[in-house]
Amino acid sequence: MDGLIKKTDAEISECVKKQRELCEEKHYPHFAPNSGICWSCNRNIYQNYLIGNRVSHGESGEEFITGCSHCCRSYCD
Repeated sequence: MDGLIKKTDAEISECVKKQRELCEEKHYPHFAPNSGICWSCNRNIYQNYLIGNRVSHGESGEEFITGCSHCCRSYCD
């Protein structure tokens, strides 16, 4: 599992907070699931995962989230 660094619950909470603040500050719609759990793949969009042979990096919350970085499901359609 080289390269896979799991985020702590506190780090994930901070990512959720950053996304909420970004959307409020920029007046963007908040597309990211409030729980952070993707309703398509059931993974936390802010967490890092090993999927097959690749590391899938979760979101930091610092950029506008419109979909799941793990399964590529769009949240704005």
